[in-house]
Amino acid sequence: MDTSERAERRFYLEHFRQRSLVVAGGGDDPSVPSALQALVEGGARVVHVHTANVTSRRTDDDFVGECWAALRRHGQVAVPVPPAEDVLEVATELAGRLRPFKLVLLDPATPVHGDRPPPFVVLPRGEGEGPSIELARQALEAGVGSVNVCRPADIAEELLTYHGAGVLYTSEQYCDVEPLRLDDYEGAHRLIEQGVAEGFLLPRSSGATARLLIDGYGARFGDDHLAGFAALRRYPDDAVAEVSCLTTISRFAGGGVGGMIVRRMLVDAAREGLTGVFACTTSADAAGFFRALGFVEVAHEVLPAAKWDGYDPQRRRVLVALRHELGAVLQP
Repeated sequence: MDTSERAERRFYLEHFRQRSLVVAGGGDDPSVPSALQALVEGGARVVHVHTANVTSRRTDDDFVGECWAALRRHGQVAVPVPPAEDVLEVATELAGRLRPFKLVLLDPATPVHGDRPPPFVVLPRGEGEGPSIELARQALEAGVGSVNVCRPADIAEELLTYHGAGVLYTSEQYCDVEPLRLDDYEGAHRLIEQGVAEGFLLPRSSGATARLLIDGYGARFGDDHLAGFAALRRYPDDAVAEVSCLTTISRFAGGGVGGMIVRRMLVDAAREGLTGVFACTTSADAAGFFRALGFVEVAHEVLPAAKWDGYDPQRRRVLVALRHELGAVLQP
């Protein structure tokens, strides 16, 4: 595990601190106990519902109270289920009573790679059928924050990495986009680092990164993860602003997160009285993305002169500049 992977893992362990997870199944896979132990050591509260050699199980009110007491003392509790019962169904029933932050269904039949559903699905809007989808829908309707479905061997990758290894279900029908709060900075910084590591964001100094965070916007879905980030740098002398460092978590790619962030920026810039918002890119795909949002290609000379202070001339030669006029943004 390299430095970036360790930092990513730490970020997610911190994200789960003081939050409760009900994990179902996977008792025979050696990957599961180690992942659960890491979560507990990181401060998460874990209820592990697993198949065991017992003849009965409990989900009554007294048992729910006992679970809470055990979680307070130990940070984890094991819930054995008779072999004759479906452990995923029992865990979903229990999660409906506990209403945890997250339900994790460890299903060996979960499709992998290109055969799996989109890695992020909104229910009930998302289409699809199957036992796991129905259990996820049942849990969300009962008040569970979100549901992850993956193979037992993939639990750590699913919960402790950006790209995941299964499917995340949420009941949220929209994505919240807001200016970053101080407590968002660490998550946004991790997104920037991830983009640099994957080669589509330029490396920046710590000072430049801090300025991005100050001007940053974050997008969130139901489980409160930052799903995307971008910064809106103002050029007040020119009455314009620049969209920069736009990046989204890979599992949300294609879900419209980037467009939601940019549209919110356009509205805010118009309300501030700015006349335009611009973006620069060397990527044809990124240029197409901005054109679809109403940006048009412009000459570099149209942009603020301050944009080019200290800019790499070689990179500038292959850069595409696009601008969105704000005159009609606030009109109904």
